[in-house]
Amino acid sequence: MGNEKINCLLCNSDAELKHNSYPGYQKPHTFIIYHCNSCKTAFSLPRIDTTAVYENIYKNGDKVPGYNRYWKYAGKIKNKLKPLNYLASEENTYWGVKESLDKMIKNKDKTKILEIGSGLGYLTYSLIKENFNVVGLDISQTAVNKSIKDFGNYFICDDLFEYAQRNLESYDVVILTEVIEHVDNPLDFISAIIKLLKKGGSVIITTPNRSIYPAEIVWASDIPPVHWWWFSENSIEYIAKQLKLEIEFVDFSVFHKKNHQTVYLNNLIDNKLPNPYFDQKGEIIVRNQKDSNFKKLRSFIANFKFLKNKYGQFRDIFIKDKIICKERSTVLCAILKKSV
Repeated sequence: MGNEKINCLLCNSDAELKHNSYPGYQKPHTFIIYHCNSCKTAFSLPRIDTTAVYENIYKNGDKVPGYNRYWKYAGKIKNKLKPLNYLASEENTYWGVKESLDKMIKNKDKTKILEIGSGLGYLTYSLIKENFNVVGLDISQTAVNKSIKDFGNYFICDDLFEYAQRNLESYDVVILTEVIEHVDNPLDFISAIIKLLKKGGSVIITTPNRSIYPAEIVWASDIPPVHWWWFSENSIEYIAKQLKLEIEFVDFSVFHKKNHQTVYLNNLIDNKLPNPYFDQKGEIIVRNQKDSNFKKLRSFIANFKFLKNKYGQFRDIFIKDKIICKERSTVLCAILKKSV
């Protein structure tokens, strides 16, 4: 199976078949997984219409593992005095964004920011509360309507490619958190974003980071078709080179000193296949979860960061196959800068 090759959908180099029937997000879909030998990108085929899957996620968002945290943030954020600090303390993605903005922006009023894929709106709102000059853009009218209702009239519903043509060189910074892995053609997508940037402007990109994992692991991102891609640092460097952009990766060392994060590899090394989240009718598949006393204890510990960190460090002693995150994290955060 590993000898079957096609051209990488990103860099056009040789890509090897790694799995020919990987379970999809919704039954009965399955996908073929390839790994590129050159840019170290993993990607899935075939590309199918994802409309129904995303409708199911929005309908069940607060119950879907991985996505339910977004609903949690949207529900809690208005009660936080420093909402951006709250997000940055909760998740490496938002810490990377805050770290990048703190370094690059000196005058908040005069620095125009666009968040693409603003979703439920809580990150755009958090930036507004920190006096950043920002608007959110999303292709989903449902998401934009909800964001406006919850957080105010700071959101636009539009297609990126059409919006870029009407707003050339209008922004100093574009934020793209956990979006690029969803799009069909990332080079075209980032090219459109670059049109939005003023000379010397930057795009902040976050995405799940394949570079921290051993090469033999087939897939450790959201399962297709929700994520088409699992990018490496080499992937983002390739995109930057093709578009003649400067690139810098955010160092997560400071984040991980306060937020112990370990990736346990047991199931991944064995390439244990995930279970779909929705059945053929689009109904969420309820997992058979019996709350043991141990699970209840872990849930309690998770509410206290100090205890959570100590528990993680203690657990690491007994587990062999693991990655302890330091300067690298489970997501990468890259700053791509347009030339002056």
